[in-house]
Amino acid sequence: MRPLTQRRLSFSLLTVAGMLLMAEVAAAWLGRRALLAWEAPVPVTHTGAPYLPGNPFLLWEMVPGERTEMGVDVHINTLGFRGRETTQQKPTGLKRVVLLGDSTVYGHGVEGQAVFGQRLAESLGPSFEVINLGTPGYSTAQSINYMAMRGWALDPDLLVIANLWSDNNFDSFVDKQLLSERHNANAAPVLATALQSSALYRWLDWEIRLAPRAEDIKTVGWMLGQTPTGGYRRVNVNDYAKNLQFLAESARAHGAEVVFVALANKVDLGEETTGAIAWPLYREVMTAVAKQQGAPLVDITSVFQASEFHRDSLFLDELHPSATGHQLIADAIAAAIGPWVKHGHFELPTHATPLGPWDDRFARGEGPPTGKISSARVTLSGAVIGAPKGVSVQIDLVDLDPDRSNKNNPILGSARFDNVDTFEMPAPKHGVFGVRIYLDQDGDGPSAGDPLFTLLEPAFEANGESIRGVILDLNTEKIRWATPQPTK
Repeated sequence: MRPLTQRRLSFSLLTVAGMLLMAEVAAAWLGRRALLAWEAPVPVTHTGAPYLPGNPFLLWEMVPGERTEMGVDVHINTLGFRGRETTQQKPTGLKRVVLLGDSTVYGHGVEGQAVFGQRLAESLGPSFEVINLGTPGYSTAQSINYMAMRGWALDPDLLVIANLWSDNNFDSFVDKQLLSERHNANAAPVLATALQSSALYRWLDWEIRLAPRAEDIKTVGWMLGQTPTGGYRRVNVNDYAKNLQFLAESARAHGAEVVFVALANKVDLGEETTGAIAWPLYREVMTAVAKQQGAPLVDITSVFQASEFHRDSLFLDELHPSATGHQLIADAIAAAIGPWVKHGHFELPTHATPLGPWDDRFARGEGPPTGKISSARVTLSGAVIGAPKGVSVQIDLVDLDPDRSNKNNPILGSARFDNVDTFEMPAPKHGVFGVRIYLDQDGDGPSAGDPLFTLLEPAFEANGESIRGVILDLNTEKIRWATPQPTK
């Protein structure tokens, strides 16, 4: 390179660097309020009822304070998680175990000392501290942001990843459509961390992406004390795999080991259900990611099955473990992390084989059979009136039985049609159900802006036979029949 050209290039680089430096200083000074919102510190103490305010990076978060939930006294410490008070900086000589997950990890319905995180801490002894970042309703997408905002600052030595139910769940929103990412899951952790050290990047991120969404996030159901439901996964299965990988790789980048925990529910232990059993695929993904990462997997279903306890004594409801269940989970995790406690690492090989992609049949409208019944023999068929030509239609069958055992998932079946005049889809063999119809205008799956029709009357009463001749009239939002139905 000629000396003159080299000097010009050096001058240009210095000029760009100087401009960026000035922009950094200006953003740090003029955008102080925006940067504070971007950091989203733990809100002030709020004592009383459960309090989950909106947050553009987390959707919702817990607030420090004392409260009663399900008749149980709950303490949220000043760092914003359930458990004893602690410091952000890790004391010298102490090893930290950080737990990630949703309400099962949080310990819904059980006293603080009975939560498996606390039981695990007691079994490990005073040289270890267990920090429970489990938060009601949290998915892997939320946990990634939670770790970026607060979790990695705790300097964990071991990360226990137990996210399953909220990712797999069918709800009224999809996390990545509403959640503002702190980290790009497709980027290297080092690059993401470097970007977040820039005041200019954080200011632009807030002004362009986050501030416009702040009001929308305040309507999230958990924060409002409601439990909205819908017909699509909060985190689709392949995003779930990427998120688990990202958490594991981020842990390694921060010098921490990883353990995965596949949680259980009553249906896994033989409880009858008429709802769709849609979570085995997500367990399959967690198992594959754990093997790829060379990390232990604790299978709680096997742990509970091997115990001498009946499922009714292991759970408070369909999903949340009792104190007995929590003790078994703590014991199983303690046994799985024995090599790490002794040697500081696990002696498991990693596998470089790429994962996936996974095909979620339920998301394609072919979903898993309801309960243990082969729904292929029982169908609902008829016609849809009023759907625009060329617009894809998704039909969900909604469980209307007030005594249904799977209250967290009211969707009995789902089918998607690119052009629908007449339709036929799998239907439940027993129970009472209605119909919900989305007009997927953009062809990207049901979303908040798509027209939604809820047809619940008259309800369908399944009697083991196929139901034919149904007319779903979107113009009148009524259910009719092609031929008169016999009166009962």
